[in-house]
Amino acid sequence: MESWRKAWKGSGAPVEPFEDREWVERRRKFLEGMSDPDTASDEGAGEEYRRVQALWLLDHVDVLEEAGEITPEYAAQLRRAMRMH
Repeated sequence: MESWRKAWKGSGAPVEPFEDREWVERRRKFLEGMSDPDTASDEGAGEEYRRVQALWLLDHVDVLEEAGEITPEYAAQLRRAMRMH
């Protein structure tokens, strides 16, 4: 699955974290706490989906760093930001 890699690079490609079944299982508790998209406003549902995309991307920092797509310094910044939230 390369969509997270494309999105990280800023190509505008959508990230489809829900296609990553392993990730969904690992983040089930987080996902269960989200609003029901059928009852949420369009704006609210969009914001929550962007949070899911961001978390999914952040969960792949190690892969991006190992592939040389982000610098070790940038990866460290992202990890620090993740610990703050």
